[in-house]
Amino acid sequence: MNSQANQAKSSGTTHGSRIAREHSVSSHTLGLPWLQWTPGERVVLRYRLPDGLHDALGILMETTIDYVVIQTRRGPVRVEAATMVTGKKVPSAPRTEEIRPQR
Repeated sequence: MNSQANQAKSSGTTHGSRIAREHSVSSHTLGLPWLQWTPGERVVLRYRLPDGLHDALGILMETTIDYVVIQTRRGPVRVEAATMVTGKKVPSAPRTEEIRPQR
């Protein structure tokens, strides 16, 4: 091992997944804001794939340190943490009668 790896090992430094699961450091501090989201909330998440950027908008079904699952209109979408660009909670979808033009 190189000296940096030895220092990290001897200092007790752990990978992010272990820290978050032990809750010894807040997920906001780690830069993992999706861990603050609660299943059932409506969210939008932008992520990058080889063919470009994509958005998933819908109800959050599952969150882990490694991925989230969002139930979109087209079905469930699993987004890996390594591909996430940005995301946030969003208000509930407008009811369809509210967005139809009045005659």
